[in-house]
Amino acid sequence: MSADHALPPELRRQLQPVLRLVSPVQDSAGSSSGGTASVVVCPARPAAVRRRVAACCAVYVAWDNRYGCRYVGSVCRQGRSAVADRLGEHYTHHTAGTSRRTSWCLLTVLPLVDGIRLEAVHNAEGWTARLLNPVDGSAHPRVDLTQTPASLAFVPHQAR
Repeated sequence: MSADHALPPELRRQLQPVLRLVSPVQDSAGSSSGGTASVVVCPARPAAVRRRVAACCAVYVAWDNRYGCRYVGSVCRQGRSAVADRLGEHYTHHTAGTSRRTSWCLLTVLPLVDGIRLEAVHNAEGWTARLLNPVDGSAHPRVDLTQTPASLAFVPHQAR
């Protein structure tokens, strides 16, 4: 992990299929620095995430020190510290918290556009988990293979 938090080539390769599906609903302003990167990379520590990520809705991926995918999750809450708050909850989990704190080394965050429907957030998480096959966690949303996050993102509820 470099000091400038660039996306390592191995993670870029693993995330390519995810980015093809999720990029239409990503928010390029989701980093606190206002950068244009579609993926925010930071140490998997709540304080670091709070400094680097300013997103209410996002899909996040926890990686171990060998760039193995450990966990895929999503969050859609009020407040720009939603991702950091959720990460903190993972770390205080009564049975898995200690293991997560030691094995999750790096976090990649895909900030999603404000106003995205919760169904699309869950769809993005489901697709990400399907494509990355994380070691930890198994309660990922099921995906309809005919629907992508973009197809669900802004469809009015009554039109479906």
